[in-house]
Amino acid sequence: MKIGYVIKAFPRLSETFILNELLELERQGCEVTVFSRYPGQQVPHAAMNGLRARIVLLEPLLKERFWEGFMLQRDWSRERPLVHARVLDTALSFRNKEEMRYWLQAASVARAVKDEGIELLHAHFATGSASVARYAAQLVGIPYTLTAHAKDIYAVDVDRDRLRAILGDSATTVTVSDANVSYLGELAPNARVRRVYNGLDLSRFPVRAEKADSTAVPLLLFVGRLVEKKGVGDLLTAIALLRRQGRELRLRIVGGGELEPTLRDQVTQLGLQDRVDFAGPASQEELVAQHLASADLFVLPAIVAADGDRDGLPTTLLEAMACGVPVITTDIPGIDEATPHGIAGVLVPPGQPHALAAAIDLALRERAITAQRAIRARQRVESLFDVRKTVPQLLDVMHGAVTARRSEASA
Repeated sequence: MKIGYVIKAFPRLSETFILNELLELERQGCEVTVFSRYPGQQVPHAAMNGLRARIVLLEPLLKERFWEGFMLQRDWSRERPLVHARVLDTALSFRNKEEMRYWLQAASVARAVKDEGIELLHAHFATGSASVARYAAQLVGIPYTLTAHAKDIYAVDVDRDRLRAILGDSATTVTVSDANVSYLGELAPNARVRRVYNGLDLSRFPVRAEKADSTAVPLLLFVGRLVEKKGVGDLLTAIALLRRQGRELRLRIVGGGELEPTLRDQVTQLGLQDRVDFAGPASQEELVAQHLASADLFVLPAIVAADGDRDGLPTTLLEAMACGVPVITTDIPGIDEATPHGIAGVLVPPGQPHALAAAIDLALRERAITAQRAIRARQRVESLFDVRKTVPQLLDVMHGAVTARRSEASA
């Protein structure tokens, strides 16, 4: 099966779930072309070396080759005049400059789809990528599907009418949690929505060797972008609370982001300079061998940000669970599906440092119970989040969309 992926920027260090998905699609015999709206990052993951997909950068169409999009749209107006007019009317209906940029980029994607015989377009996130996939698929006459995550559907600035239109035209919308399925079902009752979890290549995340008890100061690990929704400030406050109670801890923060200066200031204000290490971003290999291998607890104090942004199904949480590191996180919908409280980890209310501190202290005191939860967490990842199980579910969605479209065409 030939599939085109439309993504905002590829690759990105914070979106390894897309790389996992693409690699597994290729392993299962699919041929993939990635249409990246903007340049990606230099991602240090060794797994990138195994990706065969051709990556097409769309950004030049909006900069040094701006006219090219209009020329391609002109060609489509001649080739499929009625369809082109309908797609243009759809784009114009939003009266939005960004939407017209997506319409321009769609002409190039559509041309590549036709030339390469791509059978389906799939977008990650119900943002501009979904619009590009939607318009391009309509121009050529193939189906499109998309994966909806979290910020793209929950943020306060999401245009709900636009989201309903994207969901309604998608052959099927995949999303990463049952909570999302429920939310999208209420938003767009006629849309076809199916839950497919993000998956991990478990061969890259083996269970770590048993961590021997020692008299060393326990090490907490946070991995992720340093943005509001990750709640790292609450974790720093919790560590300061525990220190005042006589519990000494170390915290290693792996990742970077816009809040790093603010968080460094907070560390200084709390007097934690000798206990908090900002380690910077890490490759998957470094994460497994250096960071997860040495952590006593993995802590993700996620919250719902002021703009509605939140985690849907955090990859780093799954990676910690896969490696057998005990996890403490918050009971945000989606996260609670991955890590049921008391079974695969410990959940606390978001935005409550005192509850977080109590959970950390209890997990370190009840080592045997904490270790049993880590074992069950690995089992849960093997059962629900193995990419070799999740991608066949995604492929079932894609094959169904292509088959349905062929049946419509032959009717």
